[in-house]
Amino acid sequence: MGARVVLSLDGAIVTEVELSQPVMVVGRHPACDVCIDHPAISGRHMLFRVVGRTVYVEDLASTNGTKVNGLSTQHQVVHHLDLIEIGRHKLHFFDDALLAGGVDNLESTVHTDYERTMMAPAAAPAAPAGAATAAGSDFDDLSRTMAIPRESLRMGPAAEVVRTDEAPAQGAAGLALRVLAGQRTGEIIDLEQPNTMLGTAGSDTALVVRRNSGFFLARFGGNQPPRLNRKDLGPGTHRLAPRDVIEVGNAKFEVISVTR
Repeated sequence: MGARVVLSLDGAIVTEVELSQPVMVVGRHPACDVCIDHPAISGRHMLFRVVGRTVYVEDLASTNGTKVNGLSTQHQVVHHLDLIEIGRHKLHFFDDALLAGGVDNLESTVHTDYERTMMAPAAAPAAPAGAATAAGSDFDDLSRTMAIPRESLRMGPAAEVVRTDEAPAQGAAGLALRVLAGQRTGEIIDLEQPNTMLGTAGSDTALVVRRNSGFFLARFGGNQPPRLNRKDLGPGTHRLAPRDVIEVGNAKFEVISVTR
């Protein structure tokens, strides 16, 4: 599908990015597809995952969290005109098939497109009571998608918690990975970095995310999801514990405890 996000700060457009890849990462790290250099943004904060005509937002265990239309989320489908917030930055999501024109002015574009797309449900006849049809389901989805309170789209400063201490304190118990199978069998991988990628770039990959609250595993890229304790990893992030077994492509890892 053709889709894009417009990044803004305090009402001013920073950049516009087309979601042209299956996975696009947003964060402070320079390697991210959408790089936001701000202390409220985690190194790899969240990602957009495009599956066919569906776009998902996934939080990568970020310090300050991810919101969609004002509600905190870990994993969620986004629709035309949805608003994603990470710290003070805002990402407006646009489906190109529903976008009337370009995004020259963010406020007026959102306002115009919101009113234009609301005209269809307003003119549609009311469905009979108790009717449950496929068309009705589509109408309900459209109404839910477009019924965004105008206040939620207002630009301006937003309250946030700025924390840069993303990793556990030195000397605290932590985790590492023992390679059970793969090119580095027998080696120990220390998880000292905020983000550690497992697998081969361009193939099946996973991300171990280190935060104050612990260590988490997230799918990063590739056709096959990683496996955690012999089960395919679902969307979002999943907390790791000692003795967990991770499989990414042909590589296998055991989670072990270490003292730093």
